[in-house]
Amino acid sequence: MTLESLQISSKIIHTLESKGFSAKATWTLAGSAGSGRKYFRIREGEKTAILQTNDSANEDFEHFVSYGKSFSDYNLPTPAIWSVDESTAQVLMQDMGENTLLSVVVKDGELLQANARILYPATIDALIRWQESSQKFFMTRPDIAARRFDYAALKWETDYFRTNYLQKKMGYAEIPQAVENFFSTLACMVDTHPKVLMHRDFQSQNVMVCHDSEIGFVDFQGARRGTMFYDIASLLWDPYVSLPEEMVKDFFDDWYNGYARCAESFDKEEAWALFLQASLQRLMQALGAFCFLSTEKKIASFEKHIEPGQKRLLRVLELYEPLSPSRHEAITFLKKALVQP
Repeated sequence: MTLESLQISSKIIHTLESKGFSAKATWTLAGSAGSGRKYFRIREGEKTAILQTNDSANEDFEHFVSYGKSFSDYNLPTPAIWSVDESTAQVLMQDMGENTLLSVVVKDGELLQANARILYPATIDALIRWQESSQKFFMTRPDIAARRFDYAALKWETDYFRTNYLQKKMGYAEIPQAVENFFSTLACMVDTHPKVLMHRDFQSQNVMVCHDSEIGFVDFQGARRGTMFYDIASLLWDPYVSLPEEMVKDFFDDWYNGYARCAESFDKEEAWALFLQASLQRLMQALGAFCFLSTEKKIASFEKHIEPGQKRLLRVLELYEPLSPSRHEAITFLKKALVQP
């Protein structure tokens, strides 16, 4: 892969040269995202860097750059941004390594439980530090505080799930009113949760395992102010990993006991109920996304995640049902829709 084929901007090249990279550096594709972003690893000797390319300098690009600089100012676990070229929508940044949480805890489709027992607590510690920064961070970035993950955003998630999973994937032409009411009520309840700085896509592919098992966060352009339970729910029920339920509960306890604001606000049972509410929200969004990306965007790799997503959401519904008996009709419909024929 050559610089010419990538059409790297002169500004980015100048920054690379200032950091000791030369024409001898190697360039390899390091990853991509459903949104069209691509990542390239630049390596020369012991030096490495990451270049992010984007189709355009759109809102996600602007948020990534702006938010990333602020997160670095607060010493949060995100990569340092070294150079930005808005005209080509390219970002040069610190390389946090080649290992994601997913790649370290899952091998050949099997969960490496010993690795998970080490790295999930480290990831949760980093998440708690991220959440504990919220109040001071919002004072300096009121624009992010104003980007609220509120009822409208939450209801959008369940509408997304309804459209892409229930209707387009499973073929339900009519959705019972009880289910629509459940979606609305769930969004209302989650909107009442205490608010913190949210990553918004806090799953195993966006958590980097750096040297000495230090943890870093990437793909944080969706950050906003929302429920304190969403990111931990996203991490622990992640369909890419499918942690055993015993681990989910153990790691939830780690987060609850380590995050003073939650433990001071709710007893363990209350916190678990709120966690399940946020888990329902997140898993419906994820399952809707897997269907949309595989069917509408024609990205075949997402198809294989639909079944794990179904199983995760089904289990959370089973756990939540005793806590919400008035929603029996809606939950029964959803459970049926999640069982493969």
